Amino acid sequence: MGLLFSGLFWGVILILIGASIIARILFNIDLPVFRIVFALIIIYFGLKILTGGSWLKTNGATAVFDNKTMAASGKNSEFNVIFSKARIDADGRLPPEGEKLEINTVFGSTVLKISSVIPTIVKVSAAFSTTYLPDGNSISFGSYTYRNSSFSPNAPYRLIETNAVFSSFNIIESEAAKPEMGTALNAQ
Repeated sequence: MGLLFSGLFWGVILILIGASIIARILFNIDLPVFRIVFALIIIYFGLKILTGGSWLKTNGATAVFDNKTMAASGKNSEFNVIFSKARIDADGRLPPEGEKLEINTVFGSTVLKISSVIPTIVKVSAAFSTTYLPDGNSISFGSYTYRNSSFSPNAPYRLIETNAVFSSFNIIESEAAKPEMGTALNAQ
């Protein structure tokens, strides 16, 4: 969408609107500028999708019309999956104190891999979606809180919030080796 938010694009749009007003007043010619602009935007998106180009400037934590594998590495605390399929590995590191991970999936499919040895709470929100949890539960509407077997209310833990809208979300738990304790866990 870089083009749609550029000064060049909006400058051309304003010039076309002004030219259509002048043409209507002076020459009685009606140019449907808004319809033409809307059609050009749809053609632009269609061409970008067909050529596999990225029409959004995204970072490594966002998937739009893509199939992506991402890792919770410390740089990103928010992941977005939009019209895409993604696998997010959040089982190999301890989060810094006070950090939470947020994962949003809209019209997509996400698989979240968490560790069974890192105390973790996953707060799930779903609307018109299906979220499968490691404890065998699934949720389509509403909220649910999952706590893994390592969770203790008196100890630090990792907090992950997931939001799924018109999508599929699957949380799996792995038996990964315990990471180094160099980084403090989230105490909330």
